[in-house]
Amino acid sequence: MILLFTIALLLSSSAASAQDSAARETGQPFRLESGDFRSVPLTVRQTPVEVDCQFEVIEGNPSVHVELLPMSEFRLFDRGLDHETLAITADGRNGVFRRIIDVSGQYAVVVVNGKRAPPATVSLQVRTSVNPAASDVARTLSPRRRLTVILISFAFFFVTVTWSARKLIRGMRPF
Repeated sequence: MILLFTIALLLSSSAASAQDSAARETGQPFRLESGDFRSVPLTVRQTPVEVDCQFEVIEGNPSVHVELLPMSEFRLFDRGLDHETLAITADGRNGVFRRIIDVSGQYAVVVVNGKRAPPATVSLQVRTSVNPAASDVARTLSPRRRLTVILISFAFFFVTVTWSARKLIRGMRPF
């Protein structure tokens, strides 16, 4: 009995260490010059999708960050114009972000080295997970739907109050 327990414990610890080593696996390193960027295209066909991204500066200064952009915003970024990001890490030696994407389409993960920073060698790892855990998916309404629900609720409330007031006023009149 003790032998079986010991074997089971050893097998579970070796499986856990194998999972840990797989989680620490890094992507192919690449070099970014000063002010340079590298993009990884990402196509989302089925939603929701969780994008898990992490980077590490292997060689160079901590002046690198990663952004997740829809392809329309990537085109603005590529031209040097103002753009909006879905997720971004701070400049540093390493960084991580997780984002749930609930609209299918084309996206880009962009690794950026600062304009006045020295060259850096970076390792990037991007993972996608279809059907993320239910606790990770937002359960709130978008601002437009929230406004619609509020307006419909107010309209229903005022119709009810008006109807009740008319009934009460009619009931108070003498015959």
